[in-house]
Amino acid sequence: MKYDVMIDQKLYNVYPEIRLGLLRFKTNVESSNDEFWTYMNTEVIPVVKKEIAEKQWNEIVGVRGSRLAYKAFGRNPGRYRVSSEALLRRIRRGDDLYHVNSVVDVNNLLSIKSGLSVGSYDLDKIKGTIQLKKAEQGEGYEGIGKKYLDMENMLVLVDDEGAFGSSMSDSTRAMVSDSTKDVLVVVYCFENDIRLETLLEEGKKRLKNL
Repeated sequence: MKYDVMIDQKLYNVYPEIRLGLLRFKTNVESSNDEFWTYMNTEVIPVVKKEIAEKQWNEIVGVRGSRLAYKAFGRNPGRYRVSSEALLRRIRRGDDLYHVNSVVDVNNLLSIKSGLSVGSYDLDKIKGTIQLKKAEQGEGYEGIGKKYLDMENMLVLVDDEGAFGSSMSDSTRAMVSDSTKDVLVVVYCFENDIRLETLLEEGKKRLKNL
Protein backbone atom coordinates (compact mmCIF):
# COMPACT_ATOMS: atom_id res chain seq x y z
CA MET A 1 0.00 0.00 0.00
CA LYS A 2 1.21 3.49 -0.83
CA TYR A 3 1.37 6.12 1.91
CA ASP A 4 1.45 9.84 1.21
CA VAL A 5 3.32 12.09 3.66
CA MET A 6 2.64 15.82 3.43
CA ILE A 7 3.62 18.98 5.31
CA ASP A 8 0.96 21.58 6.08
CA GLN A 9 2.12 24.52 3.96
CA LYS A 10 0.96 27.03 6.60
CA LEU A 11 3.81 25.90 8.84
CA TYR A 12 6.34 27.58 6.56
CA ASN A 13 4.82 30.98 7.34
CA VAL A 14 5.92 30.51 10.96
CA TYR A 15 9.18 28.62 10.48
CA PRO A 16 10.50 28.11 6.93
CA GLU A 17 13.24 25.53 7.59
CA ILE A 18 11.09 22.39 7.85
CA ARG A 19 11.92 19.12 6.13
CA LEU A 20 11.08 15.47 6.70
CA GLY A 21 13.47 12.71 5.72
CA LEU A 22 11.60 9.50 4.92
CA LEU A 23 12.58 5.84 4.65
CA ARG A 24 10.19 2.93 4.25
CA PHE A 25 11.28 -0.70 4.56
CA LYS A 26 10.06 -4.20 5.33
CA THR A 27 11.81 -6.02 8.15
CA ASN A 28 11.66 -8.52 10.96
CA VAL A 29 12.20 -6.55 14.15
CA GLU A 30 14.81 -8.22 16.33
CA SER A 31 16.38 -7.72 19.74
CA SER A 32 19.31 -5.33 20.12
CA ASN A 33 22.49 -6.68 18.56
CA ASP A 34 25.68 -6.95 20.66
CA GLU A 35 27.91 -6.21 17.66
CA PHE A 36 25.94 -3.04 16.89
CA TRP A 37 26.27 -1.81 20.47
CA THR A 38 29.97 -2.56 20.55
CA TYR A 39 30.27 -0.28 17.52
CA MET A 40 28.12 2.38 19.20
CA ASN A 41 30.03 2.26 22.49
CA THR A 42 33.53 2.25 21.01
CA GLU A 43 33.28 4.27 17.78
CA VAL A 44 30.21 6.51 17.89
CA ILE A 45 29.33 7.57 21.43
CA PRO A 46 32.88 8.60 22.54
CA VAL A 47 33.25 10.80 19.43
CA VAL A 48 29.86 12.44 19.91
CA LYS A 49 30.46 12.95 23.62
CA LYS A 50 33.71 14.78 22.88
CA GLU A 51 32.11 16.93 20.16
CA ILE A 52 29.31 18.21 22.40
CA ALA A 53 31.26 18.44 25.67
CA GLU A 54 31.80 22.22 25.69
CA LYS A 55 28.78 23.31 23.67
CA GLN A 56 25.52 24.90 24.72
CA TRP A 57 22.45 23.01 23.55
CA ASN A 58 21.48 25.80 21.18
CA GLU A 59 24.92 25.48 19.52
CA ILE A 60 24.61 21.80 18.59
CA VAL A 61 23.63 21.21 14.96
CA GLY A 62 20.23 19.55 14.70
CA VAL A 63 19.22 20.34 18.27
CA ARG A 64 19.65 24.05 17.51
CA GLY A 65 17.05 24.12 14.73
CA SER A 66 14.61 21.94 16.64
CA ARG A 67 14.74 24.30 19.61
CA LEU A 68 14.15 27.29 17.35
CA ALA A 69 11.16 25.58 15.77
CA TYR A 70 9.69 24.75 19.18
CA LYS A 71 9.94 28.41 20.19
CA ALA A 72 8.47 29.62 16.90
CA PHE A 73 5.35 27.53 17.41
CA GLY A 74 4.94 28.34 21.10
CA ARG A 75 6.57 25.50 23.04
CA ASN A 76 9.35 25.84 25.59
CA PRO A 77 12.32 23.70 24.43
CA GLY A 78 13.77 23.72 27.93
CA ARG A 79 10.66 22.08 29.34
CA TYR A 80 9.65 19.97 26.32
CA ARG A 81 12.89 18.57 25.00
CA VAL A 82 13.39 17.34 21.48
CA SER A 83 14.17 13.59 21.64
CA SER A 84 17.65 14.00 20.10
CA GLU A 85 18.60 16.43 22.85
CA ALA A 86 17.37 13.95 25.46
CA LEU A 87 19.65 11.28 23.95
CA LEU A 88 22.63 13.61 23.84
CA ARG A 89 22.06 14.64 27.44
CA ARG A 90 22.30 10.97 28.43
CA ILE A 91 25.57 10.68 26.52
CA ARG A 92 26.99 13.81 28.12
CA ARG A 93 26.13 12.47 31.59
CA GLY A 94 27.69 9.11 30.76
CA ASP A 95 24.39 7.23 31.03
CA ASP A 96 23.80 4.15 28.90
CA LEU A 97 21.32 4.45 26.04
CA TYR A 98 18.29 2.18 26.12
CA HIS A 99 18.53 -1.03 24.09
CA VAL A 100 15.03 -1.44 22.64
CA ASN A 101 15.10 -3.30 19.32
CA SER A 102 16.99 -3.34 16.03
CA VAL A 103 14.93 -0.55 14.45
CA VAL A 104 15.02 1.83 17.41
CA ASP A 105 18.75 1.21 17.78
CA VAL A 106 19.33 2.49 14.23
CA ASN A 107 17.09 5.47 14.99
CA ASN A 108 19.28 6.32 17.97
CA LEU A 109 22.47 6.01 15.92
CA LEU A 110 21.19 8.44 13.29
CA SER A 111 19.84 10.80 15.92
CA ILE A 112 22.97 11.17 18.02
CA LYS A 113 25.20 11.56 14.95
CA SER A 114 23.00 14.28 13.42
CA GLY A 115 21.34 15.96 16.39
CA LEU A 116 17.97 15.35 14.69
CA SER A 117 15.00 13.50 16.08
CA VAL A 118 14.21 10.23 14.33
CA GLY A 119 10.97 8.29 14.73
CA SER A 120 9.88 4.91 13.41
CA TYR A 121 6.25 3.94 12.93
CA ASP A 122 4.38 0.72 12.20
CA LEU A 123 2.57 1.45 8.93
CA ASP A 124 0.03 -1.30 9.56
CA LYS A 125 -1.26 0.88 12.40
CA ILE A 126 -1.51 4.04 10.29
CA LYS A 127 -4.79 4.94 8.58
CA GLY A 128 -4.87 7.19 5.53
CA THR A 129 -2.67 10.12 4.54
CA ILE A 130 0.07 11.26 6.91
CA GLN A 131 0.53 14.99 7.51
CA LEU A 132 2.85 17.12 9.60
CA LYS A 133 0.80 19.91 11.21
CA LYS A 134 0.60 22.06 14.32
CA ALA A 135 -1.44 20.41 17.05
CA GLU A 136 -4.38 22.42 18.34
CA GLN A 137 -5.78 22.64 21.86
CA GLY A 138 -6.92 19.23 23.11
CA GLU A 139 -4.75 17.21 20.74
CA GLY A 140 -2.38 14.65 22.20
CA TYR A 141 -1.74 10.95 22.75
CA GLU A 142 -0.38 8.30 25.08
CA GLY A 143 3.40 8.51 24.78
CA ILE A 144 5.82 5.60 24.81
CA GLY A 145 6.78 5.07 28.44
CA LYS A 146 4.79 8.15 29.39
CA LYS A 147 1.27 9.15 30.33
CA TYR A 148 -0.97 11.28 28.12
CA LEU A 149 1.03 13.98 26.32
CA ASP A 150 -0.58 17.34 25.61
CA MET A 151 0.77 18.21 22.16
CA GLU A 152 -0.81 21.66 21.73
CA ASN A 153 1.43 23.86 19.52
CA MET A 154 3.77 20.95 18.76
CA LEU A 155 4.42 19.84 15.19
CA VAL A 156 2.87 16.39 15.02
CA LEU A 157 2.32 13.65 12.48
CA VAL A 158 -1.37 12.86 12.08
CA ASP A 159 -3.39 10.29 10.15
CA ASP A 160 -7.13 9.74 9.86
CA GLU A 161 -7.27 8.75 13.55
CA GLY A 162 -5.33 11.73 14.90
CA ALA A 163 -1.82 12.52 16.10
CA PHE A 164 0.69 9.69 16.50
CA GLY A 165 4.21 11.12 16.39
CA SER A 166 6.46 14.12 16.91
CA SER A 167 10.08 15.15 17.37
CA MET A 168 9.57 15.13 21.14
CA SER A 169 7.99 11.73 21.84
CA ASP A 170 5.97 9.20 19.88
CA SER A 171 2.67 7.49 20.64
CA THR A 172 2.09 3.92 21.72
CA ARG A 173 -0.49 3.58 18.92
CA ALA A 174 2.00 3.56 16.05
CA MET A 175 5.12 2.34 17.86
CA VAL A 176 7.35 -0.35 16.37
CA SER A 177 7.02 -3.70 18.16
CA ASP A 178 8.32 -7.24 17.70
CA SER A 179 5.42 -7.95 15.34
CA THR A 180 6.03 -4.93 13.07
CA LYS A 181 6.77 -5.74 9.42
CA ASP A 182 6.29 -2.46 7.52
CA VAL A 183 8.21 0.50 8.94
CA LEU A 184 8.24 4.22 8.15
CA VAL A 185 11.27 6.11 9.46
CA VAL A 186 10.86 9.88 9.76
CA VAL A 187 13.75 12.29 10.34
CA TYR A 188 12.55 15.65 11.67
CA CYS A 189 14.82 18.38 10.29
CA PHE A 190 14.57 22.10 11.09
CA GLU A 191 17.85 23.40 9.61
CA ASN A 192 18.37 23.90 5.89
CA ASP A 193 22.15 23.48 6.10
CA ILE A 194 21.96 19.87 7.28
CA ARG A 195 22.74 17.32 4.57
CA LEU A 196 19.64 15.25 5.11
CA GLU A 197 20.25 13.07 2.05
CA THR A 198 23.59 11.86 3.46
CA LEU A 199 21.94 10.86 6.72
CA LEU A 200 19.21 8.98 4.86
CA GLU A 201 21.83 7.05 2.88
CA GLU A 202 23.45 5.92 6.10
CA GLY A 203 20.03 4.95 7.40
CA LYS A 204 19.40 2.83 4.31
CA LYS A 205 22.66 0.97 4.76
CA ARG A 206 22.02 0.27 8.42
CA LEU A 207 18.42 -0.78 7.93
CA LYS A 208 19.30 -3.15 5.08
CA ASN A 209 21.38 -5.14 7.54
CA LEU A 210 18.49 -5.75 9.93
